[in-house]
Amino acid sequence: MSDRRPVVIYGASGYTGRLVAEYLREYSIPFVAAGRNKARLQEIMNAVPGIETADYEIAEVDGSVESLAALFEGRKVVCNTVGPFLRHAPAVLEAALRAGCHYLDTAGEQSHQLAVLDEWGPKYAAAGLAVSTAVSMQYAVPDIVARIVLETPGIDTLEIGQYTRNIPTVGSTQSMFDVIRKDAYYLEDNVLKKYDGIVQQDMVVPGTTLVVPGLNWGGTAMPVFFRDDRRVRNCRMFVAMQNEKGDIPQRVREAERMFKVLFQWLPEEKLYPALDKVAATMTPDTPARENRQVNRSVDWCTGRGNNVTARAVIHGTSGYQITGLVQAYAAMRLLGNTFNGVGFRSPAQLVGHRELMGALEAYGLARVTEESAA
Repeated sequence: MSDRRPVVIYGASGYTGRLVAEYLREYSIPFVAAGRNKARLQEIMNAVPGIETADYEIAEVDGSVESLAALFEGRKVVCNTVGPFLRHAPAVLEAALRAGCHYLDTAGEQSHQLAVLDEWGPKYAAAGLAVSTAVSMQYAVPDIVARIVLETPGIDTLEIGQYTRNIPTVGSTQSMFDVIRKDAYYLEDNVLKKYDGIVQQDMVVPGTTLVVPGLNWGGTAMPVFFRDDRRVRNCRMFVAMQNEKGDIPQRVREAERMFKVLFQWLPEEKLYPALDKVAATMTPDTPARENRQVNRSVDWCTGRGNNVTARAVIHGTSGYQITGLVQAYAAMRLLGNTFNGVGFRSPAQLVGHRELMGALEAYGLARVTEESAA
């Protein structure tokens, strides 16, 4: 049974997990839909488009290392969509390592990404396994556009922007609180340096007349991805997220203020339930399926060297579907042993930035434009 279903989606009943299932089906990859509630898992899988043609099974686990390791035994790839990842990922990482599985997740928290790089990367490398975090629209797409810019020799500084219209899930909002609690870093002169809290910067969105307020968004994954890349001396990323009310920057600042005034004094056993209760009031549990005409995004990177510049822009649509696709595509490449290196790998490092871009273009979810070096 395990040999026939080599991929596990942990958190398959969530909004992102079901999209990973949808694209695993597209790639004809058998999978296990795993989570804490078997009935809920089956209900969600029944609603996945085309699921009647998928080869899958349902598995209920309690989230402990032991139960997860038993489930992962004999599998090849774990796709972890259960956040907040600072809280829940260590058990999944440990279980996947014990079972000899490659690991992918969709995390947005920089502190988690640094832990994967420094703590888990060497362990996975020693076991001949790949571990890749932030395999999602939010950072896989910027990862692609940054590496396209780095194809120009002499580039050593990356300025990255993202403008997107999406509705965060409760899990994403919970992760936002976890991001606010931790230090955030940017890369300057090959050293990670700490931001002084939330930083806002106006950004001009390529191809539009819009000037939007971007936030440093917990530092983002990009300085982590390029910390040890000797081509890159400096790296920052700012994110502008749009919603119907246009109040996301204000809400993030309010959340930071709320944490500092009300919650930072609480012990963790009381803190997490309090933060989760607030998060549940800020965003819907399950957003509606994305509309390509509405849920669009722009990711861009401007690169600079001593006497050279380069720029690339990716226009995308349906960010959560992009996440489902990049997870499934990375899993396919891992199963086929056509991936690049073991240990910590960024999404585009793992499978190649041009190849990953090709997968997005094949589904009509994104397109890249490039400017000549000058």
